[in-house]
This record gives sequence, C-alpha cells and structure tokens, in this order.
Amino acid sequence: MTPPGEGVLSARLHGAWLDRSLDYDAQVRLDADTLRISYDSGASIELPVRELRGTTLRDGTLTVHAKDGVTVSLSESTHLDGLRNRVEAAVCVFPAQTLSLRGFGSERSAPGSDHDAWFEALLTARRVAEESRTVETQRRAFEPTRLERHAQVTREAWASTRFTDAADRRALEAELEDIARPYSLALRQLEHASLRLRQAPDDRRFETWHRWTGTVQRAFRAADDVWGLTVPALCDSRGAKGALWRRLLRRGGKGRS
Repeated sequence: MTPPGEGVLSARLHGAWLDRSLDYDAQVRLDADTLRISYDSGASIELPVRELRGTTLRDGTLTVHAKDGVTVSLSESTHLDGLRNRVEAAVCVFPAQTLSLRGFGSERSAPGSDHDAWFEALLTARRVAEESRTVETQRRAFEPTRLERHAQVTREAWASTRFTDAADRRALEAELEDIARPYSLALRQLEHASLRLRQAPDDRRFETWHRWTGTVQRAFRAADDVWGLTVPALCDSRGAKGALWRRLLRRGGKGRS
C-alpha cells in the first residue's frame, strides 16, 4: 500500500492557472524537485519545489503558494495532510553549514578536545536539523538560549581546567567572553529570526525558513571566527598577565589594514 501523500494522489483541482478557471479531477505527484498536477486529459501544472513559498490546509482544502502570488488548491482527498508534509520535507532540506568555514576542523585551528567542545552544541543541532524535514523541528534544534548557555559553560570549563588561581580563572573567563561577543550577537540575531519563523504565515513559511537558515549560517561563521581568536588565549599559560597583553595586541591591530 502506498503511504498517504506518496505516489500519485487523486484530488479535485480548483482555482485559476494562467487565466484559466480550474475545476477538474486531478492526479498529483511530488517528485524530488517538482510538484506535478495533471488534469483535463493531458493538461498539467508543474511547480518547481524551489519556487514554493508555503502551504495552507484549511477546511479540507490544501492551497499551495508559489512565487509571484501563484496558488493552486486541492480538495476531496483524505491524503492532503500527508502531501502537505511531503511538500515541506521536499522544500526544507537543511543546507550544509560548515563547508565555507575557514577554521572548523583545519589543522591550523588546533582541532582537539577544546575545538570539539566549542562546536559541540552547533554540530548536535545541525545533525538534528539534517535528519528532520519539518520546519519546527529544525527551528527548535537551534534554540539560541541553549547555544549561548553551552558557550558560557564551555568557557568556564576551559578556565577552571587551566588555572587554580581564582584571579587567573576570572581573567581568562572575561577575556573569552569578550572574544565571543560576535557569536553572542549572532545568536541574538538568530533568536529574532527564530521568532519570525515561528510566527510566519503559512503562505510565507518556506521563504521565511530560507532566511532563517541564512541566520544559522551566520552563527556558524561567527563561532568559527571566535574559535580562531580563542586558540591563542587557551594556549597562553601566563594567566591574567597574558590576557592583558593579548587584549593590548588585539586593540593595536584594529587599525591595521
């Protein structure tokens, strides 16, 4: 038996398409990249997945929203909810996040237990998002408060394992927090994007999701940049004195081209 929403689905097509009024029995198939609706003895509508903006299921009618305000509606089928889920899964394939990163995993970035600890929460969220095909599960995977808390706990652990002197620990924690500000800012931006995604209307859900994934990518890049600046601080054994000199060097380098 074909699972609901998969294979060819029979439904009633109505609305308008290219100035033509529609009210036909139709056969609907969702391929990897196209939603195809066949009707009226050979006529068809083909909607590329990449151009879909959202779907609305209300009162037994599924409306598919595409670019330029184009919509088609389907009814008289018990499998429309399954089709809606499959459309979302086809559109919302979570994109790669680490391919463009300069420091992630490279030898120059000193990968090791500290490196893995810093990226752990982001990579766990990425794995959940890649395995999911629902917008809401992906959004929840990148919960900004949880990511920020992980970064803070990681910094505290680094300081406590490196220094027994309380002043040195506090100095390193403060320096690491200062270094990590771009990542914290990126997570605040992700929080705003996450709220917009959660509140997005059905007919703009997919395009809002695309913008949200861009904000996730910026969070990965910020984490990558922060890690590159963190390595020297973790490798310096001079405690508070080393932190002072590194801050002076960073400030002195801001005006250089």
